[in-house]
Amino acid sequence: MTTAINLDSVPKVRNAAKNKPDKGTIWYSHDGDKYPCLYLGVGKRAASWYFKGRLNGRSQQKALKATFPETTAAQAFEKIATLTEYHTGVASSDIRTVRDAWEHHCTTRQSEGKMSDRHRNDMTTKLDRWVPEIMDASPTDVSTIMIQSAVNAIDTGRGDNSAATKRHVRVALSSAFKRLPGKNPVENVTVPDANEQPPIWYDLCDDNRDLEREDLSTVWGAIWEKRQQNVIMGTAWVVMFFTGIRSENVCSLRWERDGRHGFVDLQRRELVFPKLKSGIRNHVIPIGASVAEALQAIRLTDSDWVFPASSATGYVGGGHGLDTLKAKIGEKRVPVIRAKDTRKFFQEACNEALLGDHIMHYLRGDKSSSGDGKMLSKYTTRVGKSAPDMIETVFFERIKVEPAFDIE
Repeated sequence: MTTAINLDSVPKVRNAAKNKPDKGTIWYSHDGDKYPCLYLGVGKRAASWYFKGRLNGRSQQKALKATFPETTAAQAFEKIATLTEYHTGVASSDIRTVRDAWEHHCTTRQSEGKMSDRHRNDMTTKLDRWVPEIMDASPTDVSTIMIQSAVNAIDTGRGDNSAATKRHVRVALSSAFKRLPGKNPVENVTVPDANEQPPIWYDLCDDNRDLEREDLSTVWGAIWEKRQQNVIMGTAWVVMFFTGIRSENVCSLRWERDGRHGFVDLQRRELVFPKLKSGIRNHVIPIGASVAEALQAIRLTDSDWVFPASSATGYVGGGHGLDTLKAKIGEKRVPVIRAKDTRKFFQEACNEALLGDHIMHYLRGDKSSSGDGKMLSKYTTRVGKSAPDMIETVFFERIKVEPAFDIE
């Protein structure tokens, strides 16, 4: 037997919830038509909200995983709306958990050629490690608060790396829920902004009044020392320094096109990338004369890779040659540059050369916040061809030398 009461009246619902039976469940429904299919089941331990009605053509009863007084009738009814929409969705018949939705998303993206096996495995590993309870839950049982709590708890033990992992988990979960009907619970989940550390050199300048930020001769000395020790690894640093392109994209360059990795076109003085880490596809980046000269100096290697190494990938990076470089300041050798610092140096060189942000983003292989309208795109491409030499001129002033890249 079901008793009808005003479920909007908190006092009445509270009185009903107090009368807990020794066994079984006492059922309550709303005394009007405002909340169809919504029921309050008062059991021995708690007063819980339930759905009773037809889903997928048959009568069903489902716990809404919500209790009174934590959840009001109006809030519980919102869960019913989501539940109904989810179960009438196209993909819902095969998707029982968030993990199913994620796998559906990955399979769809891979069929479109927009996700690699490596990226799928990497993101799946992160989800399994940091939010396994959410992955194994029904989509209708997952709330924004649950996701926010799980994201807040992520701690990789490696400082800024935790912030990046939180952003990755949020994006992956959002992608999974976007494949389902109903409101996306990830929508209002917040994560830390990208924590861009200042270059090591700037910290050194702040601590030492004798050093100047714009004077990068010491930084360049560390790069040149690395090139003298190992011309392949040193040249990778040279390319990153003068182009600002991410280390992953620079280190995986090849001499010939293979359709997957970026390659060097010395004749046209270009780096051509089928896909960059930023997500941009089929991107051509012009390079300055010094970068072309540095690459030409190592062209006569037997490897297909521009920067070969004895590593799992076959090229430098990932702990093979891109460790933080040191230089002598005073009586000590101290770190002066890490790989990601080159992007900030490049940005400031663009500013000094009076180049707009859209040019800087274009040359670094970033997505531009200025949009990609046809006129802007044409202008960016045209100016971008002459910009690298302008930027190199700024760098020459800062490193106090115009380097020659002959191999003795």
